[in-house]
Amino acid sequence: MNSDFYVALLTGWFLLFIFWTSIIIFVFLRKPPNSRLTRKIAIRSYLFFVITLLLIILIDSTDSFL
Repeated sequence: MNSDFYVALLTGWFLLFIFWTSIIIFVFLRKPPNSRLTRKIAIRSYLFFVITLLLIILIDSTDSFL
């Protein structure tokens, strides 16, 4: 994998994670009446982020052996 692409992908994913975290915290603190956000949904979304980040790291580590 191209090094520049990999750095850009990690940077973008990290920024998306920061913004997503701020949105989740804001919704939990504000507690709007029609919000469907539950702890279960928040945990699933964080698991999605972590699994995708691990896949990105795994793809880079397998590419470096070639």
